[in-house]
Amino acid sequence: MIEGRRLNDQLKTAALLPDSQLDPSLHWLANYQAELVYLDGKTRLGRTDSFGPLRVQRPFYPEGDVCAHLYLLHPPGGLVAGDYLTIGFHLGPKAQALVTTPSAGKIYNNITDRKQYQKVHLTVADEAVMEWLPQETIVFDGANGELVTEVELEQNGTFVGWDIVCMGRPSSEDWFERGSVRQLLSIKRQGKLIHIENNLIDANSGIMNVRAGLAGQPVFGSFMITCDALTELTEEQRDFLQEMAKGALVSVTVKPGITVVRYLGACSETAKKVFTQYWAWVREEVNQRGACPPRIWNT
Repeated sequence: MIEGRRLNDQLKTAALLPDSQLDPSLHWLANYQAELVYLDGKTRLGRTDSFGPLRVQRPFYPEGDVCAHLYLLHPPGGLVAGDYLTIGFHLGPKAQALVTTPSAGKIYNNITDRKQYQKVHLTVADEAVMEWLPQETIVFDGANGELVTEVELEQNGTFVGWDIVCMGRPSSEDWFERGSVRQLLSIKRQGKLIHIENNLIDANSGIMNVRAGLAGQPVFGSFMITCDALTELTEEQRDFLQEMAKGALVSVTVKPGITVVRYLGACSETAKKVFTQYWAWVREEVNQRGACPPRIWNT
């Protein structure tokens, strides 16, 4: 067991909560921080710091030494009332990493006033490439969640990442009718904000059904690539994505320094397939290699 003072010190380092709110007797706390360095032609796992049920088993190299694949493990499988997770990956110059999770994240029903919180902080140095490709997050009816992702890029650092959220469990007709989830994502380059998303999905607000919100669809997602304008999709590629989306809404928006692909529909697996296909088309432009899906996606 980690005694309370040391636990608080580590959490403050991870910038989780103000001191007044750090109470290990009320919250289940977990932290994982990892440094990745490029040395002798290989991206290596450097210093790590962790406590609680968050781990990376070891790096895998299915596409050679340049890019390390890491599987972030959270054995409890989801967030219950009072859970606070902080996750950080810090890439040094020229390092390349693809980080994913072995299964969907879950935010469970919560009958308390203690929120379920996860914060991801990613820093990417010059000429480094971070691919953050977790499985979807399932928000159970009655959840009270907050998901924060912060990305900090140096001048030539690249971020490739997606976030897929499923409200309720539509396949079981367990709809999201109570609770809320806040989703905050920010991307900065050299301290300057280049992209921000701040979503509050509250079951009581009507946003689940209005056209300006989720329009009655339970699954939404964004896929972001921070680089100069990518090659435009051909008409055939656009038609292929729409066919793959099975009637869901898919858009590709190119802005200065970032491309954003969005999905709004009924199925998280379809969202992942759409994003994975786009990733396969553009990955070589981003880091000079074709797509190499993590093996764990096939299990």
